[in-house]
Amino acid sequence: MKRLFLTGLTMFLVFFSLGSIVWFLFEAHHSQTQTTEKAYKSGNIERLNVDANNADVYIKKGQHFHVNYDGKAKINISKQNETLQISDSQASRKRMLDVNPFNKSKERLEITIPDKELNELNITTRVGEAYINDVKSRNVMIWYESTGQINIDNCYFDRTSIKAKDSLVNISDSNLSDSDISVLKGKITVNQTLVRKSVFKVNEGSMVLNNMKPECDFKGSVNHGDISMHYVKPPKDVMLKLTPEKGNINVNASHLHQGKNGKGTHLIELYTNHGDININ
Repeated sequence: MKRLFLTGLTMFLVFFSLGSIVWFLFEAHHSQTQTTEKAYKSGNIERLNVDANNADVYIKKGQHFHVNYDGKAKINISKQNETLQISDSQASRKRMLDVNPFNKSKERLEITIPDKELNELNITTRVGEAYINDVKSRNVMIWYESTGQINIDNCYFDRTSIKAKDSLVNISDSNLSDSDISVLKGKITVNQTLVRKSVFKVNEGSMVLNNMKPECDFKGSVNHGDISMHYVKPPKDVMLKLTPEKGNINVNASHLHQGKNGKGTHLIELYTNHGDININ
């Protein structure tokens, strides 16, 4: 009986080891990343559409339109008339613990744009991060279906729509007008940015507005969470309308008398349902 048990255990260990080796070799082959590059002339592209499943997307200024992808998915790049379309074919998946040492979970899609203004920039992504740096566009649409982070730096956008579920939205040193930025759960952080005729919304989380330009006029609302705003220098002709439904107003700014400075030309409206509003 003991001999049969030892024989069975030995056979199990042998077949398990062989199976593990075969599995690792299979995964090593199928987990290899590929690099794809394409370049286009700068003068005839007005619209950029990006549809990424799991790749981190980097869009920045360059000498010409150039696409570089490093990952496991099959990347599809096509140009039709004035539209450049980029998408990957990898199915959306949840990021979870992966014991496969050959698997690289980070795909990277990098796109450079020449120093010109796009007519449209459209980005759809599911799991990943987006970095947009030094880009000009008349119309911008960003849609996050799952979770990730959006970073916008030194950009000029005339009309912007950002919809995100569980995300962080960071905007710095930029110029935005006619914007609608909405986060279901997460945080909106705006730093040293001129914002006009725009709306920021967070359902659950917080909103931090640092070193705001005096010429800003916008609306901001947080359902569950706080709003904090700080000016880079004392504003002129600003009117603040602060409405915390169930919260407190904390204004530590001597240059704002009862929420107004000068003529009150630039109107900023901040609302919370369950949270405080802090102005410094």
